[in-house]
Amino acid sequence: MSRTTAMKSSNRGQYDAIIIGGGHNGLVCGGYLARAGLKTLVLERRPIVGGAAVTEEILPGFKYSVFSYGLGHLHPKVNKELELEKYGLKAVKHNDLFVPISAKEFFVYSGDVATTQRHIARFSPKDAARYPDFLAYLADLGPIFHQLLLETPIDPSKRDWRSFKENFSFLWKYRKIGDRIYKMADLFTQSADDFLSQWFESTVVRAHFSYWAGVGNMIGPKSPGSAWATLYYLFTMADVGMANVGPSPRGHAVGGMGAVTQALAASGRKFGLEIRLDSEVTSVETHNGRVTGVVTADGLEYSAPIIVSNAHCKVLFDDLVDERDLPSGFLDEIRRFKTFSTAWKINVACDTAPRFVGFNRAKSGIEEVTFAHIGPDIDYLERAYDDAKYGWYSSKPWMSVGIPSLIDSTMAPAGKHVINLYGGHAPYELKNASWDTEREGFVKSVMDVLDDFSPGFSSSIIDMQVLLPPDIERILNLPQGHILHGEMSPDQQFFKRPVPHYSDYRTPLHGLYQCGSSCHPGGCVSGIPGHNAAREILLDVSKSKWLWARK
Repeated sequence: MSRTTAMKSSNRGQYDAIIIGGGHNGLVCGGYLARAGLKTLVLERRPIVGGAAVTEEILPGFKYSVFSYGLGHLHPKVNKELELEKYGLKAVKHNDLFVPISAKEFFVYSGDVATTQRHIARFSPKDAARYPDFLAYLADLGPIFHQLLLETPIDPSKRDWRSFKENFSFLWKYRKIGDRIYKMADLFTQSADDFLSQWFESTVVRAHFSYWAGVGNMIGPKSPGSAWATLYYLFTMADVGMANVGPSPRGHAVGGMGAVTQALAASGRKFGLEIRLDSEVTSVETHNGRVTGVVTADGLEYSAPIIVSNAHCKVLFDDLVDERDLPSGFLDEIRRFKTFSTAWKINVACDTAPRFVGFNRAKSGIEEVTFAHIGPDIDYLERAYDDAKYGWYSSKPWMSVGIPSLIDSTMAPAGKHVINLYGGHAPYELKNASWDTEREGFVKSVMDVLDDFSPGFSSSIIDMQVLLPPDIERILNLPQGHILHGEMSPDQQFFKRPVPHYSDYRTPLHGLYQCGSSCHPGGCVSGIPGHNAAREILLDVSKSKWLWARK
């Protein structure tokens, strides 16, 4: 990105750009703008920077990655260009993923192909033989997928000359995609189970990969379009096609996920980024269709010709922008953006780590379980979704079990442990019931499943923090508590995220941009929406004279 000369500001509270929200994408965007020379301010409503990527000591000595809990998606380009490892970001890898199936059976997924094949062969020798072909399929699509992540979505409906050139340039860039277009179409239309059935006959193996479809989404492995959700996670967790950029830290962020956003904040401050906490923006000010600044809850006014929202799109346009400033029908489109969440998180402080039944050190090839997925087969995953589909929490939820204290001694007191439990499904609203009365029942269903696979574990719990969608909504100001800002379904992707005609990080108001997970490509701690938004903002700055009016 080109470097621009910083604007001179003689008035206190006057900036070149203001970022609403200090989550990771807001910090990424702010870091790039500050690095380009813009006087940039981040206003964060909470007393801690980081949004959903934070570490908090909820109990003395026990540190929780309260919301996001794994460093699996951070884009290598963001990591490299913002020098996050220079500013303290370190990661340690979990042992191979352990998937308990029954009292005697388990599945192990490894980065080592031969190891994974060996475990697949225990369920299906035919599947084991096909596994390298499946990886080759992913490797074929991976570079295209990663390139699309960094694209600014086109608007195929526009007919002006500029849009025609942009659309033609996009199509020309991908002219060599060939038959891979059909493969990608399959991902958008098929269910995860249908897609994976082309490769694997074992329901255990298919469940392992389709598990990812439900992470943050209210879908099951048999839902149309869930193939895309599955592959989105698999692709963003791998640096496929990124050889020219370099790797990115993967696994557990040492010190918890707050280490990511602390590194982003430190990187931004290096270039003059200013961050103010306890500064909730209550309105975006405009004049003649252009933004002029923001007002905070404590009555302070900050002026800037560029306002960038890392808040949820519904929060921005329903709560912060005057509806009279928006085109007819625009707000209706925003309100139709699907955000109904069923994701939950339980952070546990305990005396002993889970001991999974059936775990065998020699047979598994791992010393101890530091990360596990509980979701034994396709029917198990689908039934958990069925419960939520009809308005209730899963009687047998699937879940991820992360034990960061086994690989990071800073997370818990000596001899104690922190456990991250995350899974599905717990609907934002229950049918004919309230979470006020059903919270304990849901927690019991989680603990019953965990005790089935790790007998007696619940008796070692010291305390826990339970986060249901209404809790996530309240703390993070995310409508309906959707951790990805909105469903990662095909109808809410690329040039339809968050709404048609405004997927390019711009908005109907001149100078107002979005950089959060409501935008392409969506959720996870990747930093990509923040990176892409900054690129578009700087492109507009370089082409427009209005920004320099204050010089």
